[in-house]
Amino acid sequence: MTELGLATVVLLASLALTYFFCIRPMRQGRCAMAPKAQAEQARSTVDDEGEIARLRVEVAALRAETLTRNSDSPV
Repeated sequence: MTELGLATVVLLASLALTYFFCIRPMRQGRCAMAPKAQAEQARSTVDDEGEIARLRVEVAALRAETLTRNSDSPV
């Protein structure tokens, strides 16, 4: 087999293996990395929503405190 033929066979084999073991499972949603990444993303979304709600309450409390301080101090 010539060097070019061997290089072609190695290239085609690597492309086929990459497709069957990496690309195809990712497209089907069952990649080895997907469950962890999807679970982290779902947790992150829930955590983000909770954090947003907590920060909104904190901002409202700070605004109320600022309004109270401004109305108590003489101008």
